[in-house]
Amino acid sequence: MQRIRTARYRAAMLAALLLVLLNTWAATSALGTLLSAQKWLSHTLEVLAAAEDLNLQMSSANSATRAYLLTGDPQFSARYEAATRAVADGVNHVSSLTVDNASQQARIAFLRTRINAKLSALDAAMAMSRGHKDGLLGSDTLRFALRESPDEGPSVKYVILQIEGEEQRLEVDRTRETNAARRNVAIAFATASLLDLILLLAAFRYLMQAKRDQLRAMDSAAQVDTLNGELQGLNAALESRVQQRTRELEVSNKELEAFSYSVSHDLRAPLRTIDGFSLALEEDFADKLNEEGRDYIKRVRNGVQRMGSLIDALLQLSRVTRGEVLREKVDMSSLATLIFGEIHGGNPDRQVTFTAVPDCYAQADRGLMRVTFENLIGNAYKFTSKTENARIEFGCSNENGHTVYFIRDNGAGFDMQYVDRLFTAFQRLHGDRDFKGSGIGLATVSRVIRRHHGDIRAESGIGQGATFYFTLEA
Repeated sequence: MQRIRTARYRAAMLAALLLVLLNTWAATSALGTLLSAQKWLSHTLEVLAAAEDLNLQMSSANSATRAYLLTGDPQFSARYEAATRAVADGVNHVSSLTVDNASQQARIAFLRTRINAKLSALDAAMAMSRGHKDGLLGSDTLRFALRESPDEGPSVKYVILQIEGEEQRLEVDRTRETNAARRNVAIAFATASLLDLILLLAAFRYLMQAKRDQLRAMDSAAQVDTLNGELQGLNAALESRVQQRTRELEVSNKELEAFSYSVSHDLRAPLRTIDGFSLALEEDFADKLNEEGRDYIKRVRNGVQRMGSLIDALLQLSRVTRGEVLREKVDMSSLATLIFGEIHGGNPDRQVTFTAVPDCYAQADRGLMRVTFENLIGNAYKFTSKTENARIEFGCSNENGHTVYFIRDNGAGFDMQYVDRLFTAFQRLHGDRDFKGSGIGLATVSRVIRRHHGDIRAESGIGQGATFYFTLEA
């Protein structure tokens, strides 16, 4: 009877452990979806803000023209010139933000023609006013120049409203997607916590049964008192752990901005439970399991370790978005060389040539730059592992007044048609059998660069290596 009960317990524990592992994977996947949805929602809000700023600059140009026509004061002419430059920059900014949206690009192209028509009328009025002996013009010219649409076509404001209307529609859709992803993560996390509690209760029940069996075989009252003390300590530990989990859940609900960090942190508890009990099964019941059962336990433990690595990567991804960016002068060449040395030190037998262009500096957060180089150089080191005469290069150049840094390798490379997936969490362009990885590193790098108000891009080809370019703005 005892043998049958033990066998049933082992089977139930294995099934529960596999179920918790599957649910943990689902929670991690849902978290990646949430991060992506939040990124696109933020992008939509940025486009709306840029469009509204463009509308404001057009109004400033119109107001400056009105003031100049009425007063002839040169300061209003200077304000007009500044506003027209801001309008040109604003149109380019909105265009760059919506480069992936063909319908918005068409609207922006039409918007440029309407802006040109409006500014041409304002330029004509300003020129005529400057040529007037009193510096002023009559009311007819004033009314023509300041009309919403001098040529009776759609006004600039109308076209901007059309662009904003499309972005507002996208905002509604992306807000819905973000809310759905947030619910999925919350459900997966709650389910994982519940399964963890069930495992704890099942283990506690089994331990209680074992203690009762031992108590029946004991004759000494002192031994009975000792066992009771141990049971009381176990009860207190279990109660403390349940209270701790409740507090973690409350903090997770209250701190929505740290949602991804809290989820990643708390997912460690189910993994620790899986790892602990699977280790106990492996050590205490290995002789009672057949080869297939031992293989199952090995696979469970390998999966736990893999999931632990994913969670570590998620924690780093979340950590780089928290805290203040402390800028200082960083010798990027020396830092890149240092990071390569640390990585190569773990595999000194590999033949890899590393070069760094000297005197590349940046005003940046040294800790975040270390994270960036650890991921970019680490990737280059990994993806050249199957390449003869492997080479990795760091350098910088000046492009249009901006310093552009780059990491280049001659490794496996990737297909550029999938480049849009490169900086998204959990999106990998190579199989795990070829190159191990979490799919989080480049997403982390992208967040670091965005926190420095910079941009990052990649160029590559299959079997032709890869180059990652990034900028850092003040």
